[in-house]
Amino acid sequence: MKLTEDDLYRASTQFKHWSFTPSQLAAQRQKTNIQASERVKAAVARQRAQRAKHFDTASASESERNGTPVPTDRQVDCLTVAEEKKLVDTFCEKAIDLGGFFKFPIEVTATGIQFLRRFYLFNSPMTYEPQTISRSAMFVANKTEGHHLTLEKYAAGFPKATTEQVLAPEYLIVQALRFNFDIRHPFRALKGGHLDMIEMARGNITPLPSNPEPALDIHSSMLKLPRKPNGPETNMTVNDLEKRITDAYSHASHILKTAALLTDAYFLYTPSQIWLSAHLLADEPLTLFYLSAKLPSSSPNYPKILATLRSCADLLSSHHSFSSPTTTPAEKQARDKKEKEEVQALIKKLRHCRDPDKMDLVKLNQAQKRDAVDAGGLEESKAKRRKLEREGYQKEADDFWGPELPRRENGAKAG
Repeated sequence: MKLTEDDLYRASTQFKHWSFTPSQLAAQRQKTNIQASERVKAAVARQRAQRAKHFDTASASESERNGTPVPTDRQVDCLTVAEEKKLVDTFCEKAIDLGGFFKFPIEVTATGIQFLRRFYLFNSPMTYEPQTISRSAMFVANKTEGHHLTLEKYAAGFPKATTEQVLAPEYLIVQALRFNFDIRHPFRALKGGHLDMIEMARGNITPLPSNPEPALDIHSSMLKLPRKPNGPETNMTVNDLEKRITDAYSHASHILKTAALLTDAYFLYTPSQIWLSAHLLADEPLTLFYLSAKLPSSSPNYPKILATLRSCADLLSSHHSFSSPTTTPAEKQARDKKEKEEVQALIKKLRHCRDPDKMDLVKLNQAQKRDAVDAGGLEESKAKRRKLEREGYQKEADDFWGPELPRRENGAKAG
């Protein structure tokens, strides 16, 4: 049996656990938002009740005058699903800058961003602050992709971060990832498609069994490709065609390194669909010609594939980082300014709806490692809750991996 790239992808954890329909993705985000909002409101109410035990009405009023009010349930204005997604998208953009600062290969940066997006599919920015999680997610990606930047050097790149702060959220992240570290990116597929098109431009074409058209005629048609959809035929030389293919590759590569990472493309489409969609945006006539050379337009699957590619292309082009040839610098500047103002307002709103129980991840991480309540640390109720959570995690692990094997007695031999 001959395995194809599609067969291999369908066997991956990315396809099995991290591929969704748009409705499934929306439902999961709605569920995460509802759960987080309920936890935030409950935590704030509990915190207010605890403070009420220690302060009388007068001291509480003085506290409010000093700028440290304790909000009531009515005062907690939680983020909406759309607002949470915009915040996550923003910190994914900042992760691109972070990767550039550390001179990470694009694979490391792209993996870190996908770790971040996966994490916030099941967790809310109201529960875990995105800047802290993105910093740690990028370090996990650095190790996953074998880049091997040391923890000390990585932490030193942040003015106010310690190694403990970088490591504190790691277990939360890998747990949210379900220990699925393999990310299938579209970069190599784009490179392979580019080399294949270059060979076609040079006349090295193998016609499909279902396509009786001679290779010479296919090559001749390729040299006459219009520059724009439904445009007039051209009369390119082989050098002209190679340059056009290279330009399309560069444009598509930029899309894969920006819009593809900053949208839900990885959740909704396969790597092959993503790179072809990016290439479709870069040069539609060339991409459609290449697609028809691999799959005859008479095939019943051709319309379905093309519809999927156009849908993915619409998603990629919807991101504000995408610039079409008709976008003017003034339009892009205005769009970016509006985006920045919206994000600043959301960050301000986030400060007032954070989960107070999850503020100090270093302290929580240390308490979890000690597995005990220290003098100024967790309350007994929190310790009990953590014990129940650990038992739940153990049950999930047993269901997945099976229970622990019984230990052998001294002198016993393995069967």
